[in-house]
Amino acid sequence: MKYQGLTLDRFQRQAIEAINDDKSVLVSAPTGTGKTLIADYLVEHVINNGGHIVYTAPIKALSNQKYREYTRLHGADKVGIITGDVVINREAPLRIMTTEILRNILLQGAGPDGQDTQLGDLQAVIFDELHFIDDPERGTVWEEVLIYLPDTVRILGLSATLSNLRELAGWLSTVREGPFGEVAVIEERKRAVPLSFKLANKDTGPLLLGNYKKAYGQWKRESKPKERQTFEGGRRARSKARKEALRKSRGKGRRGRDDSAGMTGFVDLVRMLEPQDLPALFFMFSRRSTEHAARVMADKKRGFLTRSEQRQVDRLLDDFDAEHQGVLKRFHEDMYLKGIAFHHAGLNVRLKAFVEQLYEKRLVKLLFCTSTFALGINMPARTVIFEQLEKFNGEAVVPLTVRQFMQKAGRAGRRGMDEHGQVLVRMDFPHWHRWQEHLARLMSDQPEPVRSSFNLSFHSVVNLLQRYSHEEIRALLDRSFLAYQRASRAEALMEELQKQEKRLGQGPTEARDAEKRVRKLRRRLERERKWLWDNFQNKVTFLNQHGYIDAEGQFGVGAKLLRKLQIEEVFMTELIMAGVFEDLSPEETFGLCAGLVQELPRQTSVRAHLPQGLEERIPMIISAFEGEIVGDAMELAGGDPRCDPEMMALGCLWAEGEELGKLMRRVRSRTDISGDLVGAFRRAKDLVGQLRLVFWEDEPRRRALADVIRAVSRDEVEAVG
Repeated sequence: MKYQGLTLDRFQRQAIEAINDDKSVLVSAPTGTGKTLIADYLVEHVINNGGHIVYTAPIKALSNQKYREYTRLHGADKVGIITGDVVINREAPLRIMTTEILRNILLQGAGPDGQDTQLGDLQAVIFDELHFIDDPERGTVWEEVLIYLPDTVRILGLSATLSNLRELAGWLSTVREGPFGEVAVIEERKRAVPLSFKLANKDTGPLLLGNYKKAYGQWKRESKPKERQTFEGGRRARSKARKEALRKSRGKGRRGRDDSAGMTGFVDLVRMLEPQDLPALFFMFSRRSTEHAARVMADKKRGFLTRSEQRQVDRLLDDFDAEHQGVLKRFHEDMYLKGIAFHHAGLNVRLKAFVEQLYEKRLVKLLFCTSTFALGINMPARTVIFEQLEKFNGEAVVPLTVRQFMQKAGRAGRRGMDEHGQVLVRMDFPHWHRWQEHLARLMSDQPEPVRSSFNLSFHSVVNLLQRYSHEEIRALLDRSFLAYQRASRAEALMEELQKQEKRLGQGPTEARDAEKRVRKLRRRLERERKWLWDNFQNKVTFLNQHGYIDAEGQFGVGAKLLRKLQIEEVFMTELIMAGVFEDLSPEETFGLCAGLVQELPRQTSVRAHLPQGLEERIPMIISAFEGEIVGDAMELAGGDPRCDPEMMALGCLWAEGEELGKLMRRVRSRTDISGDLVGAFRRAKDLVGQLRLVFWEDEPRRRALADVIRAVSRDEVEAVG
């Protein structure tokens, strides 16, 4: 069977046959095996039948990428995109949108601009990166969409890292009836390009696991006991090793030194690569270390490019510099002309897109990158290198999960170009004792099962209360994946309870032990059955206690505001009700929103002052930020409120028309954070759009906020990425 000129693999044929049989389909297959082809087929199938289809993605960058791809395939008139930043062709038969936007349309019937958005003859929804359903911050939205979707809509879910796909399919089959209630499960374990895993240090070079173990055994026999004990013995030694790994990940090397106490550094690993091992992705776990490593390698290497390739890069640099003056620095040009680059979320969005363009043209041979490069973007390499097997998760340095490891490692091996992909892990002998068991799990290619992270936001709670009775809401909650998984646990507890109850009639000692166990099991069983509804009720109680909803269930001002606010929802509601936004200029309003959606990285300073009107509001903002209501809301719904006056000052300047280059001259930071600023301005623009809905009846303010949204929608904020 062929499609788009390609002979389909077995799993692709099975998925397409299931689509033709009018089934919903869940597909799990390794990165690079061609899952997207199945989505392409379903899109074409629906459009040719005169229906509508939605393609949802977890991040805006991926949404933008899919919009470009499908516009090329089907034409601009057939494709639309709806994100917080942009709405194009909202009635198109194929619409690309983030999952949050689709949730809002299903719940409220409106898009991000408040306009009614009809789904038309919606026949199918594609969920790319379906494993996001267990994301702590965003997974709830995915479940909500799957719960709210009409049974007449077919589902196609795609993921490279879903080990409990059948459990997920079982849930969907249980809660969805109608013509597409049957869910076909398609799993492919074999990679299109097999991977070889190697461990490396500067004494051994790259070695397959078996050979590395032999080399380690020899090192252990020959090394001094004190040297081994430093790393292998005791908690203090392991803590010291973790701190050392974190110190190195932050890129604190000087004058090109990247090793410590004789350990292997990134320069050593790069020197091990042969020409046939390129291109290589070198994953590091801090932005600073990617920039540091790229600049060090550019200083040390003559480069990886041929003269012909250098001329191509030179022409592209000229074109880029002519279009975006002042973005390129000399060190960028030096790196790119040698085939070396770095990529992270804080990078200038124009530069980020340029690096991706160079990579797609095979003009970047060595890319130092953070985890963001592994998400969504289809850019495989010949070799993937791991500097370490742990990362900072915002609170602590923790080992990579199997899913995180394979999402990155899966980039190795280009289909149709490589016989196999190579994964290289830095592993100095003193660290092997600590990592060998965890590495075995990582290399097993058995990702952790997806667990529901369902936790309704207050925005969702008030919208559900507006539309449904309590009985109907309880029925909706019972359809969640969390309810399904808890029911499974409850069933197992019930079986154990019945077993223990049979022991009650036996001997006195055994009966006494069984009685304790029975009481404990009954309490756990009750909690499993009631937790979801209790969690919802706790949020309703919060709304009652703080006057958002009265005793009769009538919405007060707070609840009415929450219906329109999805970003920093309770914090924003409290600020609005406290009058913080009154008499602020539109530019100050935008600046305030920028400081509420993102904080500047640590050790960043800004030379900019808040306008007087906004500066006078800071005590009121901090009072709400530190207040009981916002604190209680965060405990119930999760999240972490932000309040950064320096970001507010930069937001005001952007709204007043100051260019990004001039803004960056006001900022002192160890890494490029222009991408962070652009991201903050985009989210602030979303938040101002929500404020515009809040003040819809106030026509002058509504128009003023619309004007500032147009004013900030320029240059890098409008750039795709």
